[in-house]
Amino acid sequence: MAFLPVAVSAHAQLIGSNPTPGAILDSAPASVELFFSESITPAGRGISVYGPDGRLVQNGPARVQGTRLSVSLGAGTEGTYAVVWTVIAADTHPSRGMLTFSVGHASAVRAPGLGGADVGLVSPLGFVLQALGRWLHFAGFALGFGVATYALFVARDPRPMRLAGAGVALLLVAEPLALFAQTASLDPAQIFDGDALTGALASPFGRVLGLRVAAVLLLWALLGALRQAPWLRWAIPGLGLVLATVDATAAHAIPALPQPLGLALNAVHVATMGLWLGGLAAFAITPAGGFPQVAVWSAGLLIASGAALALLHFASPLQTMTTAYGFALIVKLPLVAAALWLAWRARRRWELAALMAVLAAAAALVSLPPPR
Repeated sequence: MAFLPVAVSAHAQLIGSNPTPGAILDSAPASVELFFSESITPAGRGISVYGPDGRLVQNGPARVQGTRLSVSLGAGTEGTYAVVWTVIAADTHPSRGMLTFSVGHASAVRAPGLGGADVGLVSPLGFVLQALGRWLHFAGFALGFGVATYALFVARDPRPMRLAGAGVALLLVAEPLALFAQTASLDPAQIFDGDALTGALASPFGRVLGLRVAAVLLLWALLGALRQAPWLRWAIPGLGLVLATVDATAAHAIPALPQPLGLALNAVHVATMGLWLGGLAAFAITPAGGFPQVAVWSAGLLIASGAALALLHFASPLQTMTTAYGFALIVKLPLVAAALWLAWRARRRWELAALMAVLAAAAALVSLPPPR
């Protein structure tokens, strides 16, 4: 049941509210309603409404109905109210934001607002932890599955398998870091808060995290059983494809494509990244004549799928210059070009370093909301 895909967009973005942002009302509303671009799960209270005196004025936690999040309010006074929302989208990405409305007249906002320093709908600390967690996950995927596939099917030499063990370690480290990134993204003060962590685990993100941990532990078991049962080697690339598909369910969805095709495109992108980078790392230890063909096909599919994903996430070329997502993509493209040039010149160690830099740019890119 956990593998069943869910139709999502890319990050949950606020598309409407009642009251509307900046509204000046004659009397205090009975409730606050927020409408998002996709189904969401409340994180913490979900909605926190602070009155003109800086105190919470809501009655209990928020209620969710699909894309609608609402909370009832108690008696209020005149002045400006701040509405702070924290949610986790169906695509596992956390989002937060704030709006204000006034009753009678505007006044100073006395609430722990989020300010204007957010990065991609999350706190700066949360963004950094998300990007670091994804970089470790991508690197672990490449070392764990790419190296093992190269050693078992291309070089047929067990020496690179130590790198596969390092990949398992990176994958295991990445998951708790990703969990703390979820809570830090919404409120850095609650990064280790038990309720916040429990809420993250109960969200769609928790499902993906559980599947990732299960895949990593199974890879660990397969690597340990290869000496006694060499036929299990065929399960490793299959498990890698499964994990790439799990990662695709937590990637940015593509509204312009049917959901299965979008998942397949994302999964191909992740899987070919693992083959190219992991194979290159193993090639540095045990060169094999079959690697250039594997690298060419992997790099070709990686670039083709990446180009398709990039084009489908933009509504116009101008968004590459006006959005953080576009800026991250502009940083990534020269790094990919450098990796390709170094591959053509057979500068393998520098090619490996360039690909690790590409992973860092990709980790930042998937932590930001795309234009569409």
